[in-house]
Amino acid sequence: MSDNVHSRSAEIESHNGETSSGALKLEATERILRLLRLLLANTCTRRDIFEHLAIHYKLDRDTLGQEIPKRVNKMLERDLQFLEEQGFEIHKMKKSAQPTLYHIVQGSGPETTFLFTSQEVDSLALLYSLFEDPTRYASNNPSQPLPQQPSRHPFAEDVLALFKKISSTLPDAQKKQFDRWVRKPYLYFNFSTVADYLPHRSTIDTIIQAISVHQQLQFEYLPSNRQQHVVFHEHIDPYYITYLEGHFYLIAYNHKMNEFLEYRIDRIRDESLKILPDVIDVERRRRPVEFCFWIDGDIAKPGLSQRWLTQNIEKEETYRDERGRERRRVLVRATAYSEWRVVQQLLKYGEKAELVSPPHLRERMKKVVQQMHSLYAN
Repeated sequence: MSDNVHSRSAEIESHNGETSSGALKLEATERILRLLRLLLANTCTRRDIFEHLAIHYKLDRDTLGQEIPKRVNKMLERDLQFLEEQGFEIHKMKKSAQPTLYHIVQGSGPETTFLFTSQEVDSLALLYSLFEDPTRYASNNPSQPLPQQPSRHPFAEDVLALFKKISSTLPDAQKKQFDRWVRKPYLYFNFSTVADYLPHRSTIDTIIQAISVHQQLQFEYLPSNRQQHVVFHEHIDPYYITYLEGHFYLIAYNHKMNEFLEYRIDRIRDESLKILPDVIDVERRRRPVEFCFWIDGDIAKPGLSQRWLTQNIEKEETYRDERGRERRRVLVRATAYSEWRVVQQLLKYGEKAELVSPPHLRERMKKVVQQMHSLYAN
């Protein structure tokens, strides 16, 4: 930008009958930069500008008390025009019988050129592919099928637009590298959701607004068994939204049930969602659930996956299975926030895991297994 400033400064000075010496170029550059700083931080009239930058527009106290010379007004006009040519948006507010107010819009200005290495361009393309439909640039060949088109992520379009804006500033060679990677990725790694969450973007935005101002929510919620009627929840303290196993969940405290619950966002009825004036308890914290479970040694051998808040192996033992073969299992003590998620995760291990404690959670697991057995009893 400095080269453009110097060349434009020389042009400004020549219009005002000044020589284009190095000293005058520097004076013009300093004047424009000071004008930029002033209008970025303040909303000013012309007289405000001249009072703050009098020395740079060659004005003295006596001149400020009179009508500003046309020469100085033209100099300011050229300076403002130069800033607009550089991409700065100058907001001009004019009210009847009032002087015009000038202000530079925050975020406007010349485009930034990012200097990336080749590896960083590949990383940028990889991040882009997380949110892009892998079949967008390539037809799906039945003999070599691409991953299925993902469900619409609620933030995908915003993220893709940002990456496109960044990539547009790359040099031509890196633009081609980015486009080639995006159009034919070597790694299909898409951050998709199980359900279509794009229609629920407004729900997410409303919840985020409530969280930011620490206010309660009320809404109608559709239970997991969709044959049941919707349930009205009120005086809900929202704390954060998290992404788990392909779904977005609101983590919130339910005053009626006196516990933290996970509300799946796509089951909240958007038209019923309302921010309440009641303020949430910002000091309340979720209480972790401590539990123990046996798990097959072959699963635990590579190392327990980090699915829990904490987890420690308490002991190991050998036993003989139903075929008389010697097996090994380990007892794990862990903590998690959601009892429901503990049950669901251990069910994924099938007969390879056994929930031991606490007793009420073991009983809950037992009922779930009995219900599963009833499905296959006949």
